[in-house]
Amino acid sequence: MKNADLFRKTKNCLLRLKKDSACLSATLLTGSLLLLWPADNFSQQSVMQINLGPAVNSEYNELRPLISPDGKTLYFIREGHPQNTRINRVKDCQDIWVCYLQADNSWSQAQHLEYPFNMDFFNGIFGITPDGNTLLLRGAWKNDKYLGPGFSVSHKKAKGWSSPEMIEVKDFREMNKGRYYGSCLSNDGNVMILYFSEIPDSKNSDLYISFRNQDNSWSRPVKIKEPVNSEYDESSPFLASDEKTLYFASDRPGGFGKHDIYMTRRTGKGWDEWSAPQNLGPGINSEGWEAHYSLDAKGQYAYMVSQKNSTGKADIVKIELKEEEKPNPVVLLYGKVMNMKNNQPLQATITFEPLSGEGEAGKAETDPQTGIYKIVLPYGIEYGISASAKGFISISDFIDLSDVSAYKEIKNDLLLAPIEVGTTIRLNNIFFDFGKSELRPESYPELERLVQLMKENPKMTILLSGHTDNVGNPHSNLKLSEERVNAVRDYLISKNMQPWFPTVP
Repeated sequence: MKNADLFRKTKNCLLRLKKDSACLSATLLTGSLLLLWPADNFSQQSVMQINLGPAVNSEYNELRPLISPDGKTLYFIREGHPQNTRINRVKDCQDIWVCYLQADNSWSQAQHLEYPFNMDFFNGIFGITPDGNTLLLRGAWKNDKYLGPGFSVSHKKAKGWSSPEMIEVKDFREMNKGRYYGSCLSNDGNVMILYFSEIPDSKNSDLYISFRNQDNSWSRPVKIKEPVNSEYDESSPFLASDEKTLYFASDRPGGFGKHDIYMTRRTGKGWDEWSAPQNLGPGINSEGWEAHYSLDAKGQYAYMVSQKNSTGKADIVKIELKEEEKPNPVVLLYGKVMNMKNNQPLQATITFEPLSGEGEAGKAETDPQTGIYKIVLPYGIEYGISASAKGFISISDFIDLSDVSAYKEIKNDLLLAPIEVGTTIRLNNIFFDFGKSELRPESYPELERLVQLMKENPKMTILLSGHTDNVGNPHSNLKLSEERVNAVRDYLISKNMQPWFPTVP
């Protein structure tokens, strides 16, 4: 028997027994009640939906909340509000609004977003990168013209947000034939989970997956296998920061209301195998309609839409999650990228990749005014991190997250040196085995960045130097240091860099 059905049957039985006999009821409350009521449902009943209050919610419909990974910005849709851009033409038009978390942990008064947002009748934000500087938007846009269903991105610039520009998802326009569609974006920006229907005018959607190509286009969506998809409606997916845990809404049998929130997890390294979806229970789901589930990187609270005790038709609520409902812990790495000479903030690109050489894990952009960056990194591996900006020598660092721990926020400022004669930089991500001079494969991404820098500056002459620790014989250490420098030189020569640079141990 499904948990939801058992919950209803048990609850009705208890109510009848209480009415039949006060004495019998008292006996049940001290004994049989604990046997009749499943322990997992009992604990879920203690979960509370916390309405975010009048700063966020109104007498109108609030829909599709999306919390930023740092938990400080909340985007959502407000339907039919008099301030909405197209309210005079479509009464139920949907516009994007935003609130900001304040010092006392309350939310600021909701603000209506102006141009370049809310140019269509039905607007929405499907994804936000951890740095907060790129938004994935509803609709295909080019030069401020709406081209139809699809997806666009807008980037934060020094003087505001850029106009939305369409991203190409192969065959999406031909495949999408239902009434509704949407998506979510992984924190590394490489994976999109979509929902739509290939059946004309259907209200029931399925979940699909698409991957970003090297040219920034997206692969043809592939339907996720059962048991994630069913013959019923699956919609509003949200991929957690661990990039393994997926939440979505469904009206499949066994739920508590019209649509419930379910959770599934990837069971392998790939994206084609998922665990059986679990209903998150009556503490989160109700007899009404729940959808558009969203978490920050910490994963302590979920934000979603609920019709339960709402001010308007639907409100945004917050729920504290139990441990089994949370995604795997991650690390939020943040800091500033600055000019090494004057400590002024820089507009830079942050690249992060596994040191195992499995390819780039993702990119982030610094805030164009403050130089602040934020990236989210799952546990389990070591990462190389590099920052690059025009006119500066890129710098790299690494962080070891191979041992899984609790959620953490780690600050790491990065200083970039301008390309000038006499500038000295440290190549942090060059690795050798103890006492050896052979380059480890983890060193190649760092050296490739050096190769690229030299190609972009063909008149550049560099001086390579190296050192070892003070353990062992000084003469042997000096010899090992020279051999390691020569290993780097030989790698550069193998990449057609001319041997015009001296080396010193």
